[in-house]
Amino acid sequence: MNDDLTLVLHPEIQQLAEENELLREEFALLLTEVEHLINTVKPNLLALYQTKIGVWELRLLQAQFMVARLRRQIELAQAYINRGEKPDLIAIECQVEQEFQEWIKKLEATARRIQEAEERLKHLLSPEDDRELKKLYYAIVKRLHPDVNPNVTDDQRRLWLRAQSAYEHGDLPELRALALLVEKNAPSPPSKSLDDLRRDQKILEKQINTTLESVERIESQPPFTLHQQLNDENWLVARRQDIDAQIVNLRRQSEAMKTHWEKLLGDTGYGTSFSQN
Repeated sequence: MNDDLTLVLHPEIQQLAEENELLREEFALLLTEVEHLINTVKPNLLALYQTKIGVWELRLLQAQFMVARLRRQIELAQAYINRGEKPDLIAIECQVEQEFQEWIKKLEATARRIQEAEERLKHLLSPEDDRELKKLYYAIVKRLHPDVNPNVTDDQRRLWLRAQSAYEHGDLPELRALALLVEKNAPSPPSKSLDDLRRDQKILEKQINTTLESVERIESQPPFTLHQQLNDENWLVARRQDIDAQIVNLRRQSEAMKTHWEKLLGDTGYGTSFSQN
């Protein structure tokens, strides 16, 4: 009598289970790529743009601010003159200061983005550490991502949230520890019927197609579309020269407006004092 009670899977069940595992790995890899694009590639490209072009754009914004501010000062002074009144410089200054608060906030935010970009680029992971971070995260995605493993426990869900945070912040030591913990406590995959496996396969194929479309959509939008230009010195020089030309033109306008402003003040008995704020 044969006492061997080893369970032998139906050939089709075995085949579907193996196919689904490959699909699950492909899906996990795509999910990892999406996270990598959003949390690593995108902020790095934005930081690169800020340091290579953003500095010039800040100078352009400052020149635009000066022209807009002078134009408004002149408009307000001219309104006084049109009413037959002497311009009230203090009132004009207060009104312009109030009206241009949004401009000032925009200038400050732009300068802050450049500073943050410079700091980010100083503290990038090495290529080796970046590859390890992505590899560890992929291993955790396979085990804990809710879309790959719909039946994760509450404890596993908490581990997944920690892994997400560690990856987003580039915390390699934390991700190493979590990867070991996840591997140590990895549950055995549950046995499934033929119908369940077929259903899982359809779901996985649909998820893979949807995620592929997401990757393509992400890569078709800025800043990903600027990746090549940001590494092209000729493009960078041409872009900077174009911005410099706009700044020169704005500065000419600014000088002309200063002259006009001083003439307005002179004609109304103020002499040639000019507000430099």
